[in-house]
Amino acid sequence: MASEAVSLALGTVKDLLAEEARFLSGVADQVKEVEVELIGMRRLLKDADKKQLNDSTVRDYVRKIRRLAYRTEDVLEKYAVEIESRRRGHGFRKAFRRFAGLVSEGTALHRVGSEIASIIAGINSITKNLQTYGVIALSSTEDGQSSNARLDQNQQRLRQTYPHQVEEYFVGMEDDIRQLVSLITDERIRSHRVISVYGMGGLGKTTLARKIYKHIEVERAFKQFAWVSVTQQCNTMTVFRDLLKQLVPDERKESVEKMDERELVGELYKVQKETKSLVVLDDLWEIEDWKRLSVAFPFAEADSKILITTRNQKLAEVEFPYPLNLLNEDEGWELLQKRAFAKRNGADSESDPQLEAEGRAIVGKCGNLPLAISAIGGVLSQKTSLEEWKTVKNDVDSYIRMSGGGKEGYEPVLQVLALSYDELPYHLKPCFLYLGQFREDEDIEAEMLHRMWTAEGMVSADHRGKGETLTDVAERYLYEMASRSMLQVKFDEFSTSRKVKSCYLHDLMREFCLARGKEVEFLKLLDFRGGNDPLSDCSTEHDNSTPRCSIHVEGGKKHGPGDVDSMISRALEASGQLRSLTLSGGCGFPRVIFDSNKCKYLKVLKFEGYDFTGKGLPKGIKKLVNLRFLSVKDSMLDDLPSSIGQLQYLETLDMRVGNQIWVPDVLCKLKGLKHLYFFGLKKVGDGQLSFLGLSKLETLIGFNDDVGDLKHLSGLNNLRLLHATVHIGKEKNDLPQMLNYLNSNRHKLRKAQLAIFVSGEEVVLPFLDLLSCHCLHQLTIIGGRYEFQKVKPPLSPSNLSKLLLWQCSIEGDPMNFLGYLSNLRSLTLAYVDLGERNVMIIDENAFPKLVSLAIIRVGNLEKWVVAEGSMPNLSRLRIDRCEALEMIPDGLRFITTLRKLEIKMPEEFIVQRIYGIDGRGGPDRDKISRVPVINIESYGSML
Repeated sequence: MASEAVSLALGTVKDLLAEEARFLSGVADQVKEVEVELIGMRRLLKDADKKQLNDSTVRDYVRKIRRLAYRTEDVLEKYAVEIESRRRGHGFRKAFRRFAGLVSEGTALHRVGSEIASIIAGINSITKNLQTYGVIALSSTEDGQSSNARLDQNQQRLRQTYPHQVEEYFVGMEDDIRQLVSLITDERIRSHRVISVYGMGGLGKTTLARKIYKHIEVERAFKQFAWVSVTQQCNTMTVFRDLLKQLVPDERKESVEKMDERELVGELYKVQKETKSLVVLDDLWEIEDWKRLSVAFPFAEADSKILITTRNQKLAEVEFPYPLNLLNEDEGWELLQKRAFAKRNGADSESDPQLEAEGRAIVGKCGNLPLAISAIGGVLSQKTSLEEWKTVKNDVDSYIRMSGGGKEGYEPVLQVLALSYDELPYHLKPCFLYLGQFREDEDIEAEMLHRMWTAEGMVSADHRGKGETLTDVAERYLYEMASRSMLQVKFDEFSTSRKVKSCYLHDLMREFCLARGKEVEFLKLLDFRGGNDPLSDCSTEHDNSTPRCSIHVEGGKKHGPGDVDSMISRALEASGQLRSLTLSGGCGFPRVIFDSNKCKYLKVLKFEGYDFTGKGLPKGIKKLVNLRFLSVKDSMLDDLPSSIGQLQYLETLDMRVGNQIWVPDVLCKLKGLKHLYFFGLKKVGDGQLSFLGLSKLETLIGFNDDVGDLKHLSGLNNLRLLHATVHIGKEKNDLPQMLNYLNSNRHKLRKAQLAIFVSGEEVVLPFLDLLSCHCLHQLTIIGGRYEFQKVKPPLSPSNLSKLLLWQCSIEGDPMNFLGYLSNLRSLTLAYVDLGERNVMIIDENAFPKLVSLAIIRVGNLEKWVVAEGSMPNLSRLRIDRCEALEMIPDGLRFITTLRKLEIKMPEEFIVQRIYGIDGRGGPDRDKISRVPVINIESYGSML
């Protein structure tokens, strides 16, 4: 239970020891002694964590260990900040006036030395007491291997290649799927316009709803779809807006943001009345919330339907209720096997009758609840023997005995989840608890999560393999938690490496995560949404010892005792010395007052959805000398202050704001910067931003040759990920320089994304040269001319996965060339001119991995041929305003993977080719009749 705090304290100690000459002059030997004691304490905690389940005395000792670990961080971080302030020329007396009063350097050394000695004495005392009490630190594992050998094995396992994907195991519910699909698609059942699936948390209601939502018969029955997770903090405006955005064309989405509630309700009602739609309201909690939402749904006047998932039976019974039951024993055992034996490739243990008996007993103890079974299955996936399974079964008993039947009767389930958490390796526990700060049902961006973990020292450099970065290690951490069913992940379908795009927590798992985070004083979550005042019942003693605070508000609204500014001020006043502060402003842009004196040891500072226009970033940020992560993503900010250059240890800076931002030429001063994100930068006078000296930079998103010096890229020796824009015209052409850089053997680039803006159609781009850049994965070209008839297919495979050609002039059939791009997953041709050739032919075996294809306003395209055997993985196709096109390609009938087809063509084409003059179907209808989802839109008039 205290292992998270000890692990993080160890990370701080190791970081400071690595900078010994700078930070630890005079106390380095004592800090090394602390490191040794903390390592021993962490080993001790393995037994202590288990014994505290039924022993309040051990629980008290564990709490003291946690406090000592946090105290270690406080002492060393404070001393490091003082030394750093002095080193940067602020003056020793000035630094100490800020932190500890007027003291001398000798006094400071004596003080920190005394505090470290006190910490060591405290650790020794607790160790002695625990040993006397019968909790003994093990020097070796049960099989006689040393702890160091075990650590080496763990590192070796962590360095293995990633699994291709984390499967979502689905057992049972086949009858439920059949019945619900029938209810939703059967037009004769007009009384069941709203169907409510209800049952306790963890039953799989959301998983079932996803199966229904993506079912081929459902996709064929409806023309439009929308899904919203409602959650306990139901904001009707947000729900209405999110639904309408999914039901209107892209060109109308921006106008939805400006609608008030009355307009949103009216438009939602109208859209569902005119177009047959399926709407899913996932995780609806209260009857009153449903009453407020129901005004937007035309129950009696349309063929649209609504599917609700809820824990509230009374809410479900307001409409047509559909109860979801627990798994039976056989289904539960099947699910447990799939989870426990996922990595064993059909091992003999699956047919072991003794193992099956233990497994069925565990299923029973989990109450046949899918979430609990999956979680324990994740634990068992790391166990190989019958004795280990018996131990897990006994541990489940111990955890359940701890429960007192808490809120809604879920406490036993939460205790089962606690076992899966306690079985996590030490290094994963703080990473899991960190997820509690995000909003309920939020898709958590994996890349930024990795950055935040790393900034707080949660990602160990000891787990790196040869040539790996801490990001590589963090990615494995996320995979491992997913493989243990602690969270779910979503993949980027256009990535060649199947990277995780985002992750999310089941609501019960999040509930456990928050409870455990509060219990171990890891995280304080203050959710002011929906009129809540979470500070009204806070325990000051507890909250002041919590090093992380996450604040959620709703932009521009009043909340009980005060507005957003006062809420944040009160929250900071109730906090101690924070290491991490994240502020989420919802869909609005509340202004914020920031007290840096309460946050001077911050490592992570994240503003999301805040309005800094007219005021700028809080001035106190420049004092946060220990800051590693700063994000203002999705906020409004006019300029970045020059003082940002003082943050010498900043590793991640995210400036992807909602408007153009002016950035002074100070980024080159951030020598510790590893990850830089921006777009829409304003020019810095007549000059350009310098990137010289950023030798640690690994990620550069938003580089633009209008505001940055392209020559500086060659000095970024550690760059792994680059998103860049270059311009080509009469007065400027940086493409040759960019190509030389991308093709160079001197960089470590793994993935590049390039956007090329061409002014003047006379410019002929070297397409083969672009494809020869093996690190180039995504390419956008706007303008220019391409002579595809003169280009031979590439000899070596290209890694290009996404290509967009916009407003280009093309000579020759582009498909004859592009079809050879074996890794291409997304292709868009928009507003292009095919020249004299008005035919496109996709040959057999072309585009073997293409998932998405869009042909938009190719005005002179008359004939399009698709050969059988081409595009075997195509899932989405868009044909938009190709006015000269004579017919839909015959070959589409052979593409069985096609699930969504969007057609926007002149009314004459739609009537004659698809619907038929007599309404019985035109010659093209059979070519697309098997596609589950078809959206057809016409324009113009036949008259």
